[in-house]
Amino acid sequence: MVGVVALIASAATASQAIASEEGISKSLLRSSVHETPLERLEHALHQFTMWASWTELLAGVGLAVALASLLAYHPRSSRRRDLAEAAEERKTLVILGVIGAVVSALVVIDQAMAFVIFGIGSLIRFRTVVGNPHMTGRAILVVVIGLACGLTQFMTAIIVAAAGWIVIWWLHARRAASIRVRVPAGADRAKAQLVVSEALRAMRCRVIGQRVGGSGRSFTVAANVPSNLGDQLVLESLTSTLAPEFGRCEVEMRGE
Repeated sequence: MVGVVALIASAATASQAIASEEGISKSLLRSSVHETPLERLEHALHQFTMWASWTELLAGVGLAVALASLLAYHPRSSRRRDLAEAAEERKTLVILGVIGAVVSALVVIDQAMAFVIFGIGSLIRFRTVVGNPHMTGRAILVVVIGLACGLTQFMTAIIVAAAGWIVIWWLHARRAASIRVRVPAGADRAKAQLVVSEALRAMRCRVIGQRVGGSGRSFTVAANVPSNLGDQLVLESLTSTLAPEFGRCEVEMRGE
């Protein structure tokens, strides 16, 4: 994902304009870039003595981490084959949530701060390990939630995170899979296709389509498989179903 810093800065700038109209700029954490160096230093040191300043910052960042972790460690993403890649993606999502919260807390001080962050984002090509469209969308959602947390819009952040969690659960209820079956020589391949289709439907899989291989002995079935149905269980079920009538068949499965 390229230009994440610039994206956060742009979103935070728009959020700051809204926050100013709603009076959020009166928060104890806010200061002004128009103050003198001495005034800014006094203001910065004074924040350490104000319990509300600590509470506001810790609550914003803490909630951003909690909500980002809620989406990063979603149950629907726990069945990934590449566990190492999935772990790195989860870490990245949590970090993006923290970045969103911190950047919005900085930008809300003054709009001029956004141009500084935007300039840094334009000079640096910020790449993450998020490599697929699903995780990219989840990363953007996490950033928006982090921005809301940094603006102390806690109710908005919680509602958006809850809605996002439900949508992810619904969208990832099934996963696409490709099942390749090779029958022994002399076996009835057409009948084997019917048997495989019926076996998949019995496991609550949706058969999308089928394709016969060039040799005439193999075929591939495209199906939507329930996310809670493991690959090994599907393979064992199909193998045991085909064996009594067609003998030993080669069954392979590929998917997300």
